[in-house]
Amino acid sequence: MSAAPGGRRRLFPGLPGELVLEEAEGARQRCDSDGDSDGSVPGTLLCTNRRVAFLPAQTPGSRAFLPSEYDVALPCIRKLVAASSFAKPKVLTAASTLKFIPEELAVFCRDFRLLRFYFHENGLAPQAFRVANAIAQAREAAAWLGDTAGGHDGSCPAEAGLEEDEEDEEDEEEEEEEGSAATLLFESLRDWEKELQRLGAAGWRVSAVNERFDMAPSLPRYLWVPSGVLDHDLKRTFAHFEERRVPRLCWHHPGGGDLLRAAGFHAASEPGSEDVRCLEALLVGGRGPCVLADTAELPTLADIQLAHLKLRALCLPGAAAEEKWLSALEGTRWLDHVRACLRKAAEVASLLAGRRCSVLLQEPSDRDLNCLLASLVQLLGDPHARTLAGFQSLVQREWVAAGHPFPHRLGVVPMVPPLRLVHTIPFLVHLMLLLVH
Repeated sequence: MSAAPGGRRRLFPGLPGELVLEEAEGARQRCDSDGDSDGSVPGTLLCTNRRVAFLPAQTPGSRAFLPSEYDVALPCIRKLVAASSFAKPKVLTAASTLKFIPEELAVFCRDFRLLRFYFHENGLAPQAFRVANAIAQAREAAAWLGDTAGGHDGSCPAEAGLEEDEEDEEDEEEEEEEGSAATLLFESLRDWEKELQRLGAAGWRVSAVNERFDMAPSLPRYLWVPSGVLDHDLKRTFAHFEERRVPRLCWHHPGGGDLLRAAGFHAASEPGSEDVRCLEALLVGGRGPCVLADTAELPTLADIQLAHLKLRALCLPGAAAEEKWLSALEGTRWLDHVRACLRKAAEVASLLAGRRCSVLLQEPSDRDLNCLLASLVQLLGDPHARTLAGFQSLVQREWVAAGHPFPHRLGVVPMVPPLRLVHTIPFLVHLMLLLVH
């Protein structure tokens, strides 16, 4: 490919399996802090099967850009708008038809970034048209990639799964030989046993009672349960909780305290004497008192959604005067909700560190605020969770494996009513960044 105007084109640092679908050399991206007179930098706009990327052209004396500074993952694109001086701006989707050559492409990101790309150079019209449509198509394909029958490249999922399993086994063997700290995905029994051993949680074991997802479809295959509770007795407890999400261990404090999480009790639950005995063994089991963490003072999902919408609107250019921006930020109540969740996480962490007891996080669904609180408590109390591998494993265990409904909460499922599109992910990211830094 020829060099982009204004400098040499850098090689694209693609990820394994990443394919470039379309590109537009000579595009310009708005960068008001740059030294260019027109407030933009020249480069190449690329659409891959993973992300939208912009590679600034290298010019003498130009500063180096971080690889992710102008990148955005396809599922993180909230809205894509094409504009032209001869037509009204159009929101692009996979089903829409673009009837004009875009002069500008605006990418609204879920992390509040607004990326603007311009196509003013001669000869860019075909590239601009193709890359705009490619981004719209790839964005929807990425959102539904986990639910489609075939892979993005047309390969058979079953065959790909077998190949991936073989590769994973080889990678695990190599990691064991090298002794490197790998991210645990919590898809195998060995991952759960390895993490339980790291925590030093005596009196707990890994149960495969849900290995076929027949006891609780939204729970992981393997659960940490008291060693004294048999799987036969454990099965009696599932029916007494919403979505059959029973209490189970999610973290063990070095001082002896245990952090558990569970859904609310089923409204029609009528446990018998044997069921009560199993529940007591599950919650207490001779480990001391069990304290129920009261989440009544925490914001509801609707509160978080409303605050997120207000914060997102405030972050757009010209949303508020500079002298009134801080008061407008306070008015969104986003910081109030952050403060409430951090305070509750600190209280739970203090309980676990101060005395030998169990703390049960109980939420009606056990799939939103419990994920958040369990993560925050571990970030406060477990140094391993503040490492890169530990943090990745934490998110994998407490969010992905625990059944957080990512497609619904991120709004990538069209059938979901708008009121259910709760933005817990930006809330989690904000809270975790506060703790990590």
